[in-house]
Amino acid sequence: MTTRMTVQRLGRLIVDGDTDAVRAAVQDSPRLLTGTVEREGQGGWTPLHLAVACGRADVVRVLVEAGADLTARTEGHRTPLHVALQHAPDLAPLLLELGAAVDAPSAAYLDDVDRLTEELDAGAPLTDPATGVDLLAWAAFGGSARTARLLLDRGADADGGALHAATAAGSLELVRLLLDAGADVDRHDPDTGRTPLHSAVAAGPSGEAPEIVGLLLDAGADVDATTHDGASALDISRVAAARSRRADEGQATGNDALADLLVTRGASH
Repeated sequence: MTTRMTVQRLGRLIVDGDTDAVRAAVQDSPRLLTGTVEREGQGGWTPLHLAVACGRADVVRVLVEAGADLTARTEGHRTPLHVALQHAPDLAPLLLELGAAVDAPSAAYLDDVDRLTEELDAGAPLTDPATGVDLLAWAAFGGSARTARLLLDRGADADGGALHAATAAGSLELVRLLLDAGADVDRHDPDTGRTPLHSAVAAGPSGEAPEIVGLLLDAGADVDATTHDGASALDISRVAAARSRRADEGQATGNDALADLLVTRGASH
């Protein structure tokens, strides 16, 4: 007896990257394309959203060619392109090639000044009503300085959380831009209690991380600030170094260097 294909079973095939099986399933049962599952505590995730989140480029193409809706939104109001920008940025060009529409948040993230200008001129608010995330934070997530400048010129609040996004993205240029625009260097994330310094250290030691940490401290960041669960930036860097010790000595050494920098700048715990 043939087992009936469900959207949950299709989801497992997508996670496994079984492109041929996914193709056969949606050809046999096109209704699966509009089925939804729960992910990250939210419902409304279509197979396309799931494929994007898993970074399955071949599966994404198969689903779209079979008729998957590029405009479908999760319960959190995220399109497949939004999911790509958060989880798999390398898939954004593919989704654009396949016809995904660039809205204001996507334009901000992608540093598409012309498209963002069009959206703002047409009345797009500075905080996306669908996702609840301000456009300046979308630009910061993408490391997109040109759209960030445009948004600041249009009145975006530099202190709305974008500095956390910029430090997490490892963009020294954006961190400097936001601090110059008045972002609070010690703003605590309401959910986690993290400050931008925590985000910078948690992002890892690669790229411009040491410069970003130094810039935040020069701007007056509290080196001993703690999260809601009591973790300091020094705690985060030391834990990251310990976890990387066996798997990646280079990463561990980099985290040790960040820890040494924090201690040099006065961290006591």
